[in-house]
Amino acid sequence: MINPELKKDDKIVLLSMSDFSVDPYTKGIVERKVDFAGSTIYTIKWEDGSNYNLLSDVDKWMMADDFEKKFKKQKKDITEDYSSEIISKNIDILKYFNWKFLQKYLIMVRDSGITNMFGAAPYLYIGKNKIEQEIVYKDLDSDDLEDVLENAEQAREEMIRGTVKYLEANNKEVNVENVQRFLPRFAIKIVENYTILY
Repeated sequence: MINPELKKDDKIVLLSMSDFSVDPYTKGIVERKVDFAGSTIYTIKWEDGSNYNLLSDVDKWMMADDFEKKFKKQKKDITEDYSSEIISKNIDILKYFNWKFLQKYLIMVRDSGITNMFGAAPYLYIGKNKIEQEIVYKDLDSDDLEDVLENAEQAREEMIRGTVKYLEANNKEVNVENVQRFLPRFAIKIVENYTILY
């Protein structure tokens, strides 16, 4: 179940955070719950040492036990057909996006250590400024991230370009709202393809 009500000391796994302050699939423990203006705010002690809040109306999470059960079941159910099934389901990636560049960029992200591959999707489209902010916040060595920073804007442009091509080819309106809606979906598909192939 996504976004169950939480209480102090509940263990959770983050699925997504609206401002990307914490990487997806990071585990945390609930420290406090506050109801505020029709929303619930949870203070979480994350395994990375941070204390960012979860907002019930914009962030997504699961109970850690539920997440583990679901992940183990999925892992158990994987067959050799799974890889080809995912790739064929994500064929739009090869058709509309500069797959070769995005694949190289994901290798840069992986090698930089800024995130694991589960959390790599947003790095395809958040751009250089947001990544620089993370480097400062996480107190990372920016030399290790030089390649990522040099290519972050091109990655963002490639993601936007591919999304626009997809929208045009599928007779969907090309506007900022649609591009913003589809970008994260395609980023996840690109990471799925990458993890299967590499």
